[in-house]
Amino acid sequence: MITLWNQTLETGITLIDDQHKELFRQVDILFDSANANAASERVSKTLKFLGEYVEKHFNDEQQLHLKAQYPKREQHKKMHIAFVEAFKNLKQSYDADGAKLAVLLKINRTVSEWLKSHIMVHDKDFAAYYKSSGK
Repeated sequence: MITLWNQTLETGITLIDDQHKELFRQVDILFDSANANAASERVSKTLKFLGEYVEKHFNDEQQLHLKAQYPKREQHKKMHIAFVEAFKNLKQSYDADGAKLAVLLKINRTVSEWLKSHIMVHDKDFAAYYKSSGK
């Protein structure tokens, strides 16, 4: 297992941090599945969970944006929408090509890199605003 989560990714908002940890845990499972040449059923199940959980997480996060009246919420929401579309495209590649190592590695790399980058810049910006707003 490659552990992608580390404390530098913490925002200080428990709900968001717990969901981020779960997202990274699922990416780890996907990575392990690719390396272990796991059954496509396990990979499909993990991809399905990731797709659903990402949308739940984004919805929860956007609710916090509204509650805090975060001024960058529309820009942030557009990033979430773009990621959901990119993830759907990656899943379509998997559906078309199967559990090929190259496809799974591309999914892992894309998801983990996007999450890390998004959290470090945009989620941390929101977290600072959220904490300062006293919500």
